[in-house]
Amino acid sequence: MTVKTRLEKTIADAQSLSSQLKQHALETEQPAVSEMFESMSQTVDEMIPRLKGRLGHVKDEEPQYR
Repeated sequence: MTVKTRLEKTIADAQSLSSQLKQHALETEQPAVSEMFESMSQTVDEMIPRLKGRLGHVKDEEPQYR
């Protein structure tokens, strides 16, 4: 598996995780737990653009990925 492929999978997994955490936040009845899930989702959401930036860097540096 190439670095590019692993990064793409990681980004997809992070997006899926964020969605799952948001769903848990909506489904739970305890406000503190809901806030925890929402906070975790926001943390993952903040990582996604950085991962995408790294993927862009890999694509720029490696001609075979263009």
